[in-house]
Amino acid sequence: MKILVISSHPDDFEFGCGGTLLKFSKNAKIYILVMTKGEVGGDPNIRSKEQEKVCKYLGAELFWGGYKDTQIEFNKKLIDTIECVIKDVSADLIFTHYFNDTHQDHRNVAEATITATRYIRNVLFYESPSSIEFSPTLFVDITNMIDKKINLLKLHRSQVNSTKIKGMSIIDAMLATGIYRGYQNRVKYAEGFVPLRLSLDNYYKTK
Repeated sequence: MKILVISSHPDDFEFGCGGTLLKFSKNAKIYILVMTKGEVGGDPNIRSKEQEKVCKYLGAELFWGGYKDTQIEFNKKLIDTIECVIKDVSADLIFTHYFNDTHQDHRNVAEATITATRYIRNVLFYESPSSIEFSPTLFVDITNMIDKKINLLKLHRSQVNSTKIKGMSIIDAMLATGIYRGYQNRVKYAEGFVPLRLSLDNYYKTK
């Protein structure tokens, strides 16, 4: 299986689907498309190096979208950028931002991905701290991957304590979310997803 993960900024996808990627990494080729280098949230050189470390940890191939942080616009160029990478890697499964989100970059990337993936059979929206009314109907048990997921987040050293909530790190937020989604899925830790579409026969081929 070939998996493509689409992310607006360095450190976005790790929160929402990092554990799932770690779980699938032995049996799948993973590609990461990050649209910006996150310069509004920190030094872009530092943030891009942190993202590179994450991709090395995952054994994933990294693509950069070349957009400016907070300035991603929903237009044909954005759709074409995403579609080009999809065709280049021949992705079977795609993860992207949820479309209802307080961050405009996340919203616009999600909407562009909906169009760019119109011929893809498996597309899942992942959760971000800024997602609104995220109600997952598909879950992945990441209990045995939780320590490695913490390691993924720690690789974004410059962002760990950038939640803007006093006394709460992104790791704290991830663990709280993981326990809540785990409870919904009757396990200790889980990641939740909202499918745009999902083909079950693809699941059975991997068993």
